[in-house]
Amino acid sequence: MISQEKKREIANRLNERIQELTCPMCRQHGFVIADGYFSHYLQEDIKSVSIGGPSIPTIAIVCTNCGFVSQHALGVLGMLPQNTEKDTEKK
Repeated sequence: MISQEKKREIANRLNERIQELTCPMCRQHGFVIADGYFSHYLQEDIKSVSIGGPSIPTIAIVCTNCGFVSQHALGVLGMLPQNTEKDTEKK
């Protein structure tokens, strides 16, 4: 579960980048932040699936009227941990 503090930070980051957030399906303005993250693994072959490796971590917001789900990349929002020197040495 994502803490309320982290949800406030996510909401602030989204509000900085999106003016007047409106659901593209029903045009309402109410959203909630999902209680967990998604991780979309990048695939090298369309015919097979591998788990692990490079991914795009996202957070989802959900329209409180129609349930439309919108995902936003955490890296673009500046919310991924920065690589440490130790992480860089492993690559």
